[in-house]
Amino acid sequence: MRLPPFDQDTRLYRGNLHGHSTRSDGRKSIAEVAEFYQKLGYDFIAISDHLWHDTNFAAQCVSDASAQNRTDFITIPSAELHCLGKRYDQDGLWHIVANNLPLDFAVARQDEDIRQMIARAVEAGAYVSIAHPEWHALTSDEAMLASAAHAVEIFNFSCTITSGRGGGIGTADILLHEGKRITLTATDDSHFFHPDYAGGWVMVGAPNLTASAITEALKSGRHYASTGAEIHALNLESNQLQIATSPAQHIAVAGAGYLALSVHGDNITHAEFDLNALPSPYFRISVMDGKGGMAWSNPYWRDQLI
Repeated sequence: MRLPPFDQDTRLYRGNLHGHSTRSDGRKSIAEVAEFYQKLGYDFIAISDHLWHDTNFAAQCVSDASAQNRTDFITIPSAELHCLGKRYDQDGLWHIVANNLPLDFAVARQDEDIRQMIARAVEAGAYVSIAHPEWHALTSDEAMLASAAHAVEIFNFSCTITSGRGGGIGTADILLHEGKRITLTATDDSHFFHPDYAGGWVMVGAPNLTASAITEALKSGRHYASTGAEIHALNLESNQLQIATSPAQHIAVAGAGYLALSVHGDNITHAEFDLNALPSPYFRISVMDGKGGMAWSNPYWRDQLI
């Protein structure tokens, strides 16, 4: 059995799901951001400008970057959504990334809470992620409030280099332990005031390069997250997990609690794990190469792999 995103004969498209332009608090215009990422070899990006009432840092409507679309490069209409009620944030604001939003998606009302805002974005068809949970000290209780999101940013490059708070594995594992079947993303959160680009991305297996196809693949978990390491294949046969990667030094398979299996060495490109030794309802894979580059699979739930 081939595991997603390798379960279908589709290309893997590289994309950044979280980035900003001068329409909110970014340094580059939409056209400049699109040109920059296209030259880097990306297949798609999301211009996810802040959507909130404060015009000092936020836009008042979803950014339309469709003029930058090409046959080999697309933009996905997105926004970083805000509403009030976040603890341990100087502005009291939640940060939620929503990809493939309708352009008329409205700014949150002053009395709209996080559950209502996420539900509204999901109903609108968006792929919704909890943004940089470590950066604004997301608590476990808050993670549960936002658990209707599709995903958690387990790596945010901008937050990593500017504050050392770019992780999200802790939040993801809390939700997984609570039975929430979230997926995982890595993003840039690029603003271009710092070198906060090309540091985190997703590789998405989709039948074609359209916003709808990419979004459906993300919702289906047909992607993996990366900061440089690559996952080439994932196969499961009779509880034997076979992994093919770019040259790595560490490959780990983590499950519930502290359960994990791992291998270590130089230039590992293949590893095999006996999942009978990992009594967990789910497992997820992480890869680290010799330069510190990472790759993370989405969690796989055993009851869906029968």
